[in-house]
Amino acid sequence: MTSVNLQWFPTNAPIASSRTDDIWFIDALVGWAVNSNGQIIKTTDGGNTWEQQLQDSVYLRCIGFANPLKGWAGTLTAGKRLYSTTDGGQHWQLIDNILPELAPSAICGLSVVNESVVYGSGTNFPNRPPRIVKTIDGGATWTALDMSEYATLLVDNYFMNEDCGWVVGGKADPTITNPSRDDVIPVVLYTEDGGKTWVNRVADITSFPLGEWGWKIQFLNANVGFVSLENFNQGAILKTIDGGKIWTRLRINDPQGNANLEGIGFVDENQGWVGGWGDADFEGGFSSETKDGGKNWQDANQIGQFINRFRFFGNPVTVGYASGKTVYKYSTAPVTAPVVERVAPLRFLTTNAPEQFEKAVTIEYTLPENVNKVTIDIWNQFGAYVRQLVDETHPSAGQKSVVWDGKNDAGEFLPPGIFIYRLTVDGNAESRVIRLKA
Repeated sequence: MTSVNLQWFPTNAPIASSRTDDIWFIDALVGWAVNSNGQIIKTTDGGNTWEQQLQDSVYLRCIGFANPLKGWAGTLTAGKRLYSTTDGGQHWQLIDNILPELAPSAICGLSVVNESVVYGSGTNFPNRPPRIVKTIDGGATWTALDMSEYATLLVDNYFMNEDCGWVVGGKADPTITNPSRDDVIPVVLYTEDGGKTWVNRVADITSFPLGEWGWKIQFLNANVGFVSLENFNQGAILKTIDGGKIWTRLRINDPQGNANLEGIGFVDENQGWVGGWGDADFEGGFSSETKDGGKNWQDANQIGQFINRFRFFGNPVTVGYASGKTVYKYSTAPVTAPVVERVAPLRFLTTNAPEQFEKAVTIEYTLPENVNKVTIDIWNQFGAYVRQLVDETHPSAGQKSVVWDGKNDAGEFLPPGIFIYRLTVDGNAESRVIRLKA
């Protein structure tokens, strides 16, 4: 059993515009996070203070380390899908150019098995080929696996060793020529031969609703595992207690009706949490807790918002972390640190654009003297890049504004939804979330 004294608290990580997508901790004190501002940040004191290690014009999605020095970070950005470090993140090297031609177009999930073996999976876009990329020589070379036979979209993966592991996502009926997320049902794929062959361990579940897919996977031990199911209108998870041979779908029945789940984390077979977007509008950011293994759930929004990943240490658990609106910590006492030591974005955006707009939105910002480069880029809520509004070298100082007309780079009107715009000034980024109405 876990200690009743453990509670969730926010760390001093920056509050990301959309969210902090992923975290990886080597031990209870040393860890990294990637967020929607295009930053990789690191803590060495359990979240009290954070250091920015990378800022780039990418949508970072996942991160993992083999040891305190060697790690990888995956993105959803074409041409910049994968970074690596060999010095704990002091220097991050873009290694997209060594990925094979059939590598996923975006790296949504990473499983770092050891210093030699790493698996990456993607994508969460049903109009792109689902694929896996792997290395068995520490990242010197990579091979790709085409997963079209088994899935339409792929998100997270988890490998116990070099050969045995899981990848989760969704699959549409093969007779559908241009499937969307509304057409898929979950797949939980298992391999024992390093990805040469796969078995869908939930193929016998006939009650899956359309428009649902696997998002995150967690195993407590060799027998007990969980998968969060993303579904815009329902909340549900999968649970196994026999090592993944049989999975059971469990509804999230909390009073608030949590849905559109992403993060899932259990500290033992009974107690766990789910988080994510919270509703079909991607606005609630709800969290829920169970103490009976997923049969019954209660509202637990006090633990954090928009959670996409949980990580825990100890058996029984003594400390944990979660990434969402910021990075949260599960411990006996809150983290504390002087404000001056926290990582914080510079405030170049002079006004918050309207949270909702119909035809066009004006983005206002102020530039100081001697700026070398300024860009404004836009992504949708799934991390797909849609538009670059500004790309200027040596801009003049002062008040600026730019209008976005709701179109992508091809000049096509985009469907209603959530979008993230990011202003980057000489490597310093600030982002906002806006909604394009119907």
